[in-house]
Amino acid sequence: MENNAKIAEIRHDHRQLPDILYAVFKLIFSLISLKFFCTSAVAREETTGYWINRAEELMHNDSIDEAISACGMAQKKEPWNDSIIVRKAMYLNIIGMVNESAKTYEKALTLLDEKLKKNAIDVEAWQWKAIVLASLNREDESDQAYEKALEIFDQRIKNDSRDADSWIGRADVLLNLGRWDEARESYNRATELKPLDYSVWWRKAEVISGIGDINESVEAYDKAISLIPAYDAAERALAYAAKAEDLAFAERWEEALEAVDKSLELNPKSSVWWHFKASTLMEIGRNDEALAAFDEALRQSPGDAHSWLRKAGLLVEMKCYNESIKAYDRTLELIAESNTKELAGIWLVKGTALNRIGRRKEAKEAFRMSLELHVKAILEDPGDLSLKRMKGLTLYNLGRYEESLEVYDQVLEASPRIEPYVIDVSALEGKGDALRALNRNQEALEAYNEAIELAPSSSAAWHGKGEAERALGQVGNAGMSLLTADKLGYEK
Repeated sequence: MENNAKIAEIRHDHRQLPDILYAVFKLIFSLISLKFFCTSAVAREETTGYWINRAEELMHNDSIDEAISACGMAQKKEPWNDSIIVRKAMYLNIIGMVNESAKTYEKALTLLDEKLKKNAIDVEAWQWKAIVLASLNREDESDQAYEKALEIFDQRIKNDSRDADSWIGRADVLLNLGRWDEARESYNRATELKPLDYSVWWRKAEVISGIGDINESVEAYDKAISLIPAYDAAERALAYAAKAEDLAFAERWEEALEAVDKSLELNPKSSVWWHFKASTLMEIGRNDEALAAFDEALRQSPGDAHSWLRKAGLLVEMKCYNESIKAYDRTLELIAESNTKELAGIWLVKGTALNRIGRRKEAKEAFRMSLELHVKAILEDPGDLSLKRMKGLTLYNLGRYEESLEVYDQVLEASPRIEPYVIDVSALEGKGDALRALNRNQEALEAYNEAIELAPSSSAAWHGKGEAERALGQVGNAGMSLLTADKLGYEK
């Protein structure tokens, strides 16, 4: 369940991804959208398009494990479809199943190579290959694949300078090559050629926000929205929601709230965007309204365990501790007994909440339950590094620091270090905490520094570093590190 909280940070709170990585992240899904989302209005259960759309909905609602399952259903329909496999690999990576993610990327790469043997100018295959190679940290090969795609798009444009789709494709490739100004020019050219095509303006808006010009991005979103037919309320709602996401990523919370409200006016029954609204309200400290938004999300989808979990966390923040425990218990009721991994995570966060309100005995029992479930889940899936990392955290909470440290070292040794390094950073932070608890502060400092190298905006790593420095007598350094942690929003 802690994995789902991480997804909330990535997709809604937007604190884990640097600007351009977020833009590329959205771009990848827009490429997938070209294949599937155009059929969303007529998609039926048991079709590939239905399951891909379902995966995206689940991703937005922090239901990452279910999103992976939805991708699996789509993959059964089209086992040759590399874009589905790439999406699944990306989801696996985000929740920390880095080894499984790498294997899935390799499978996609094999399919893409086979496709390119049959058609060497399949530009979409070259783009997907570049994405996969980059995800596997094979940057030079990735750049070569992007350059090959760029050559194909340039040739198409040479043959027909008014080929708007090729200008869009060219812009996508230039974005991934880090040639931002050229990418912007290509998107501008595409909108000149298709000034009434809202999808082109929408794509431009998403990418321009990542390049860094949120004002121009908002203008493009507004243009896209103005071009969507008035009768297509569902599409307008999605456009406002996308605008809200990018505004939230830019930490323009009030504007993000305004945009998501417009989305909800058009589609008031979307539990996903009520959930997003609640998260946005939390960012600006309007917790009472956030709680009401979570309640509305749960009215729309009362069986949504993930909204119950976020609501529980909010109640803890509001110091409504007894209500928070009830929300955690409701979450536990909603998760199937067979879902060992989910249950293990929920017991872990419930134990943390119980600790906060001084119910130590109950907290210890919750942690013991979590550990038992983690051990079982790891036996079921020994390659899931996120499970092992959470086991390390559970052992830490039980005061079993040596065992915790041993588990964190196992995680770090097994990790292939794939961006965005979510599992590595959290394991290094946990390792640092365990070392500090054992009074091995110099080693702890080294672990925190390594975490900061991978994720400079990690408030937890900066806080741990400050505490380790203070224990070592480095008072000045400690003050600077703790101040940095506070500025980054560290909360105990």
